[in-house]
Amino acid sequence: MSQLMDAARVTLFGSRNAGKRSFEPARDIPSLSGKVVLITGAAGDLGRQTAVELARYGHPARIYIADLPRDADAKQGVIERIQCETQSDGGSNDGKYEATEVRFIDLDLTVFESVQKCAAEFLAREQRLDILVLNAGIISAKIGTTREGYEKHFGLNYLGHALLLRLLLPPMLSTAQQHTSADVRVVVVSSEGHAIAPAGGIQFDKLKTNCADISYAQRYGQSKLALIGLARELAQRYPSLTTAAVHPGRIITGMATALSKESLLVRLTAPLAPLVCVPVSIGVKNHLWAATSPDVTSGKYYEPVGLPGKETNDAKDPDLSRRLWEWTEQEFKSAGLLGEQTSLH
Repeated sequence: MSQLMDAARVTLFGSRNAGKRSFEPARDIPSLSGKVVLITGAAGDLGRQTAVELARYGHPARIYIADLPRDADAKQGVIERIQCETQSDGGSNDGKYEATEVRFIDLDLTVFESVQKCAAEFLAREQRLDILVLNAGIISAKIGTTREGYEKHFGLNYLGHALLLRLLLPPMLSTAQQHTSADVRVVVVSSEGHAIAPAGGIQFDKLKTNCADISYAQRYGQSKLALIGLARELAQRYPSLTTAAVHPGRIITGMATALSKESLLVRLTAPLAPLVCVPVSIGVKNHLWAATSPDVTSGKYYEPVGLPGKETNDAKDPDLSRRLWEWTEQEFKSAGLLGEQTSLH
């Protein structure tokens, strides 16, 4: 029975996509001229739509698509699709702005070496980073671990992103310091699914196992709870950055479709999803609001659109987020991933 409840909650997790804030990309995305954006998981669904809307209405100089490695033709296909969608439905700017350049960088968040290479490639190309959207994620019924041995939801959704963030802190902090008009943002894509985390929030002693003794929904929820903690601690430790954790709402994405192939229980509850879900074009608004709105309070968790204060007690616990931050630093140091200049403080 508990597994059925978990499946139903995973299928339907999400707040009502009708927050108290009105946000329309065409009206509300400000000029991002000259800025640089990096989005993880931007080859599909929410990540791609985030890139499209930012390019269509904000016109940043460059958007980096950090996603799973693929061949040259497939990478070019991702770039061309984003460029094509940017120009559709009123995206043409009639020569008023230079077209946003879209670049692809390989990134496998389950492998520390891949995360390091992604960061190194970005740093070799850019000296600034204005908007970092940690969007990639998985939910899977199958038990597994990353290459380094961490439970795969926690390893990909949280730990890979935490490492990428650490490695990209230098250009973000430099951008915030050197540009008078800088508004450097980190958008951490969490989920209302953080409420499904196991009792106590994060099972630190089991993170470097497959966590087979808890349900896949709890494994997923634990990773999304950690992302809220990451946003809070980042805001406290680096006040020159504006950080927000967001839940996009109820959306049927490729991630949910993949899960339905693995889980009979999810397939049984799936017929309810269309009754409460919205298209990606609506669900992406909380991403875009957090990336651009002047109303964002750094360190907060927001449901759509821009609605704060809906997180669980575990997500609000400053001791838990502090412990997570310290645990993460120790894991990275033990693996030899962070030098003195990139260590947490």
